[in-house]
Amino acid sequence: MAPASPLPLSPEWKDADSYIDSLLSFATSTHLFINLCGGVHILDFLTREPDLYTTLLPEDWRQFFDKHDVHDILHLLMREDLSQFDPKDGATVENVQQQAQTWKGGPVPPRTLLDYIRDIRRLSLRRDFTSPISSKKSAIPRHIAVGMKTKKLHEVENFSKYVDSLATSVAETRGEPVTHIVDFGSGQNYLGRTLASPPYNRHVIAIERQHDNIRGAQGMDVHARLAERKVVVRNKKEHVNVRNKHSVDNDSEASPSRSEEVSENDSGSSSQEPSCSACSPDADGRENGEEDVTVINVFSEIDLDPDDLSPAPGAGNGSGRRRAKDRSQIQLKGSMNYIEHEIQDGYLEPIIRPVIQPQGSKADNSATASEVTDTDQKATDARVMVVSLHSCGNLLHHGVRSLVLNPSVVAVAMIGCCYNLMTERLGPATYRLPVLRSLHPRLERTSTAYDPHGFPMSKRLEEYQHVSGTGIKLNITARMMAVQAPYNWGKDDSEAFFTRHFYRALLQRVLLDHGVVPKPTFPARFDELGFGSSDPSEGSSGGTALIVGSLRKSAYASFPTYAQAALSKLTRDPVYGDKVARLAREITTEELERYAADYWPARKNLSVVWSLMAFSAAVVEAIIVVDRWQFLREYIPLGIVKECWVEPVFEYSESPRNLAVVGIKQ
Repeated sequence: MAPASPLPLSPEWKDADSYIDSLLSFATSTHLFINLCGGVHILDFLTREPDLYTTLLPEDWRQFFDKHDVHDILHLLMREDLSQFDPKDGATVENVQQQAQTWKGGPVPPRTLLDYIRDIRRLSLRRDFTSPISSKKSAIPRHIAVGMKTKKLHEVENFSKYVDSLATSVAETRGEPVTHIVDFGSGQNYLGRTLASPPYNRHVIAIERQHDNIRGAQGMDVHARLAERKVVVRNKKEHVNVRNKHSVDNDSEASPSRSEEVSENDSGSSSQEPSCSACSPDADGRENGEEDVTVINVFSEIDLDPDDLSPAPGAGNGSGRRRAKDRSQIQLKGSMNYIEHEIQDGYLEPIIRPVIQPQGSKADNSATASEVTDTDQKATDARVMVVSLHSCGNLLHHGVRSLVLNPSVVAVAMIGCCYNLMTERLGPATYRLPVLRSLHPRLERTSTAYDPHGFPMSKRLEEYQHVSGTGIKLNITARMMAVQAPYNWGKDDSEAFFTRHFYRALLQRVLLDHGVVPKPTFPARFDELGFGSSDPSEGSSGGTALIVGSLRKSAYASFPTYAQAALSKLTRDPVYGDKVARLAREITTEELERYAADYWPARKNLSVVWSLMAFSAAVVEAIIVVDRWQFLREYIPLGIVKECWVEPVFEYSESPRNLAVVGIKQ
């Protein structure tokens, strides 16, 4: 069931502990890594004096980069065979430098650069994945794959197969079946819908806080034949009259002159459907006072004109019998349930118990985690596996914790994403936009909070001693870089975002020169930055980071068109909007063109630094993933967790966040 190594490591590592020791030592003692991953921001690039490129990188590195194309540099960082630069047959490093005078038509990489590249590569987690699905064509039927794009289809197809196989293995190991799959942050429920359908036929509980997502997912469940479609047959003219009457007098109870006929497709039962919105559920779809939402059937309303003599749906010509036959052939074994809930910790028993409780047994939803006993577990007769497909930020932390907090949870398989949305457990929260503290009192109050649900989860990272103090901290700049996917960069798309980054950095220079934003202050030396500085003003925010957001593709045709589009959006900024509006009126296209011409040589330098930042951030992601695994590992000696591991579950080229954290309960 578990892979040979609990972590997907390079072959040089003999055990996980030696790897973790080297990982944390490198991350807390290598000043260049610290600055590339959390110490600098791309907006700093053209506002520092002296400039960031000169002060950040060693001189011999800069001389090498000056002689090579940025795409060759990317190839060197991620794909080049570095053994060609090693001494051979007893030769010294100097001999190698003399033997290989050129690389790609220019100088060979400096030895210190090669050492840095090797360190990042060997400390990054392996992402190799061999799919058990041999066919190129998706095995998910079209009626279940509705709404999935190519990336989502690849993720769901491979992860659903993995979850089903893992659940089977857990059942064999424990000698009892996994009765339910709980999907954390289910969204549109592509994963849950697939698991509940053939060939898996699992009983799935989808937990999602967005009501609209649940409603949309339930609609797709009907299309996937996981829920019955109820047909509401109405007298069209009378229904229109009722709605018109209700709109005139909202306070009066409008009712038709005769009851509307309601037929439930293929069920044979009948009931009364509310005739107007006054007695329907609230606007968000819930009855008054209802908090949690479990699965409901989706209705299809059909208005019938009394003058239309054509048969109603399901009536006459044997169509109803045909549909009944079709339904009898489906023989669904899986099930879908939805719970609308905002998960704020990993304790699930009161949330899922109403769904998994056997008929006739009583559920006490007021119990706390400490009050749930083995008796409660036997009463529910449920063995649950908690899964997630790209749960953002702390939501994955809650899923991992659910294994140790809930008697009914026997396994977890969690894939995270959006590391920038994690909170920080060992320090104050950091913000992408520093001015948020003054604009929002709530954020001002919580800026000194140490979130118990944040990073790191494990004691090992919490108590790690290093030159800058105790504990591993990652600020938001480092965490945002960790979601990059440089191994998927192609030439055209990388050129496009190099240009976007250059334009944004240059706009910051324009804003600074024209007095829109104040001049930022920076540490005198980069090596004075502490690991994971919590304050964005301490070298990691680019000073005043006004958020431009997305722009149309046409805005990037030139720097003047970009600047004009960006300034137009920034005029709405609550603090700097008036100054930005003045600048937008005064600055000319000619002046913007001069900026672009004067700073154009810096574009390549910025591209090199951004590439180094994205390449290095693979180590940041490794730290985050290892912390989650280490948290589960620390419960093995306590007799709670039996085994845990991390492994890739789909192709990095299709979905870069492909590492699943898996835990099995004793």
